[in-house]
Order: sequence, then C-alpha cells, then structure tokens
Amino acid sequence: MTYNAVKAAEISLTKSLAQQLARDNIRVVGLAPGSILFPGGSWHQRQQVDPEGIAEFVRRELPFGRFGTADEVGRVIAFVASPRASWISGTTIVVDGCQSRMF
Repeated sequence: MTYNAVKAAEISLTKSLAQQLARDNIRVVGLAPGSILFPGGSWHQRQQVDPEGIAEFVRRELPFGRFGTADEVGRVIAFVASPRASWISGTTIVVDGCQSRMF
C-alpha cells in the first residue's frame, strides 16, 4: 500500500513540475522501470540465494519471461533526454516489459 501511494505521488509530482517548468522550456519526465537484473543488484542477489524461487517469480510475474536490463532502461532515458523527445513532458514512462498491472 505504501509503495502504491508513493508511486502515485511521484507520478503526480512529475505532472505538476512539468506544468510549472514548461514556461522555462524545462521538460520533466518520470521513469518507472520494472524488475531490472544487473550484477550486484537486488534481483541478482536474490537470484543467487534462491534461484528456483526467482525463476518461479519470473514465470509468474514477467510476461516476457525474463528480467529487463539496465541497457534497455538506458536507451529510453537517452531518447527522452534527446531533442527527438522535445514534446514529451509531464508523463511517466513505464519500462517494465508489461509487468505492471496499472492503467
């Protein structure tokens, strides 16, 4: 419940900041990554401790059957920070391989 409330506040803050800063030509975009696997990260550590449990989590919760990668998130950030995304502001982009159940 706390996570959901904080996530909703973050999304709302992104929208509010974008509206306030647009007049200064500042864009604000939130990013909501899903479960991302990288060496040393929490999913990697959990995978080392409980490989079968994490494999079950992946089967049950991740529609693509795998974790996302830092590179996949980084490519979205690079695009949003580029001039090609100049009309994107006030939104949160979900980068989770359709893991979330929102919207």
